[in-house]
Amino acid sequence: MSENIARVHSFESFGAVDGPGIRFVIFMQGCSLKCKYCHNRDTWPINSGMEYTVDELIAKISRYKNYFTVSKRWSYS
Repeated sequence: MSENIARVHSFESFGAVDGPGIRFVIFMQGCSLKCKYCHNRDTWPINSGMEYTVDELIAKISRYKNYFTVSKRWSYS
């Protein structure tokens, strides 16, 4: 059985822009929309970025759980 792999451009471990609470932001690699006013054009190439399994991503995010809990915005949704 093969694992799901995500291509990730970068992480933001203390995202607080655009709303209340602290967020862990994952910038995915390979967007094909190519919006005219895109703020993240370096995420467009599909074959760039690092590969992560779902379990690796969850482990990385979980390290910051205490910060999310304090901000009262922790959820898996």
